[in-house]
Amino acid sequence: MIELFAMNINNSICFSTYKQLMQFLPQKKQDKLKKFTRIEDSIRGLFAEILIRNIIIQQKLKNNFQFEFATNPYGKPYLSDVENFYFNLSHSGDWVICAINSNHIGIDIEKEKFIDITLAKQFFTEKECDYIFSLENYQLNRFFEIWTLKESYIKAIGIGLSLPLNSFSIIKDSIDQNFIIESQFQDRKFYLKNYLIDSTYQIAVCARNYDFPSDIKYVDPEDLVIEALNNSSLKYK
Repeated sequence: MIELFAMNINNSICFSTYKQLMQFLPQKKQDKLKKFTRIEDSIRGLFAEILIRNIIIQQKLKNNFQFEFATNPYGKPYLSDVENFYFNLSHSGDWVICAINSNHIGIDIEKEKFIDITLAKQFFTEKECDYIFSLENYQLNRFFEIWTLKESYIKAIGIGLSLPLNSFSIIKDSIDQNFIIESQFQDRKFYLKNYLIDSTYQIAVCARNYDFPSDIKYVDPEDLVIEALNNSSLKYK
């Protein structure tokens, strides 16, 4: 069954705690997170790492934080010694989210912000642009709706942005109003679903099976931090 987790990390960590939590991660991951120019971006990445590691421990797939993820040729992380466990992470603004399943899965979250909507014509297909521009008062909302759906699909198939965004279309079915994937070349045997977590954010999930939960599980970041710090002996070595 698909499980979805979300965590609002606004004002939930001080710099000293940030440094402590960093010690739970492999050195390569620490180095990557420290390269971010903005500390907010590094904190989001840190919480995402702590969240998925905690989920993996709760699922009894590992018994401590001392493990590294393998990555596929496109950089998507996975557990090399665990079968039938797939996960994906995303973060934007105040939110960190995670999806897990026994099959391929992708998740994306984006905070809506004012942008040049004509960018859609550069990155999206004609059918997607028709959908986005058909209602003047909903163009921004629809732009991010399509964007997150496309990102979740790309992340589910695990090849990242090596797949051009305009090489496939996300179409709303006129009968049941569900979004579907239209492509002549790519794997279309995936299902899509939107979730509402905050009025200014868009969330999309893409999965092999239509086993989407009705709700997202909310994780308290303070509880997560406390649980991690209480396992001080589990620092990555």
